[in-house]
Amino acid sequence: MSIPVCNGGSAAPGVSSLTFTNTLPQAVTITSCTMPGWPATNPVVPAAGSKVVQLATRTVTGSYTYTTDPFCTPPDTNPKIVVS
Repeated sequence: MSIPVCNGGSAAPGVSSLTFTNTLPQAVTITSCTMPGWPATNPVVPAAGSKVVQLATRTVTGSYTYTTDPFCTPPDTNPKIVVS
């Protein structure tokens, strides 16, 4: 399952990587993610493409927000990853 970078999405607990997809004509950088184990280097999802993000620790149940650069949603509605 892939997560739309601009909308966020869901993931299962216990996975070690997440796949993000981007439908925009420009690359999008995922920043300020609150998920434990998120990589120290902000991942870049290529224009009209996808990116597998390797986590330092497996996912745990929770709701984790992130921002995008450039913003592809209003700044007051940051996308999130829900692990359940």
